Amino acid sequence: MKFTVKSLGCKINQFDAGALREKLLAAGAVPAIAGETPDIYVIFTCTVTNKSDYQCRQEIRKAVRDKGEGIVVVAGCYARTNPDAVKAIPGVDIIAGAVDEADLARMILKSGAPDEDGRFRAEVMGGRSRAFLKVQDGCDARCSYCVVPFARGNSRSAGLHEVIQSADRLIARGYHEIVLTGIHLGSYKDDGLKLSGLVEKLLDRPGLGRLRLSSIEPMEFDNAMLGLIGHPKLCRHFHIPLQSGEAGVLKSMGRGYTPEQYFGVIDRIYDKVPDACIGADVIVGYPAEDEKSFRKTYSNIELSRLNHLHVFSYSPRSLARSSRMGDPVKGGEKRARSAMLRELSE
Repeated sequence: MKFTVKSLGCKINQFDAGALREKLLAAGAVPAIAGETPDIYVIFTCTVTNKSDYQCRQEIRKAVRDKGEGIVVVAGCYARTNPDAVKAIPGVDIIAGAVDEADLARMILKSGAPDEDGRFRAEVMGGRSRAFLKVQDGCDARCSYCVVPFARGNSRSAGLHEVIQSADRLIARGYHEIVLTGIHLGSYKDDGLKLSGLVEKLLDRPGLGRLRLSSIEPMEFDNAMLGLIGHPKLCRHFHIPLQSGEAGVLKSMGRGYTPEQYFGVIDRIYDKVPDACIGADVIVGYPAEDEKSFRKTYSNIELSRLNHLHVFSYSPRSLARSSRMGDPVKGGEKRARSAMLRELSE
């Protein structure tokens, strides 16, 4: 069986697509090469913005046009939150949005039923130079602008023993660096053990070269985590979402911290690890962001010790609370604010 797996959107989507590829390869399937028509075409979709929805529909239609006698499977977040829109595209054979990626290969290969206990299990995916270890999925935060909880469900974590076993397998396969990933990584917990405890145990694994953390929320850098950031095996790069640098906008977003608390965490990290590199996500054009609050965001970032920014324009999502606030910031103003922050980032 020849297959093609396409991923749109975030690194977790890329991880899920990569994990599916590994499962299909292990079962004897082979990737279709350029010019070949695959028997199975799987698309992992994204729904973080209106633009990503549009790009997903484009990719699905292209797959349908090119599929020949093959089957098109649509998975991921857009398929989960808006299955009717996917169903409306003629030629889609399977909408697998509500199926855990760990079970998607079984569905495609018809090789067994899903795990009976329904537990979230650690997943691994090896790249060329580093391996990814997914220990958490879903989110309970319910930020006002975000549809991830609707797409990914509630937060759930893999058990410590399983995570350690997966890490040891990756180390034995020769990977020098392991990247710890999750949709809301900082919410990891297993029988009272939090993310800092898991990180501490992983750093002690024999043969581990480096451990890298994916995105972590600012208030999840508790004293225990801050106590680990100088460890020689822990990468000194951290991605800590900001979203806005103005207190009123942050409160409306439901982010649970103030600008002072956020930038205080940044300073504590740099005080301990002066050569750290810290990046942040920022949303421009959120409904509560007027010109004055944007200027405050800009000023706070300009005065901070952040190294780089990922800048996104706000996009109303129908399932998110903020959709009831409308979309008062015009597209031209969003583009202008984005350009200012990207220039500041440079």
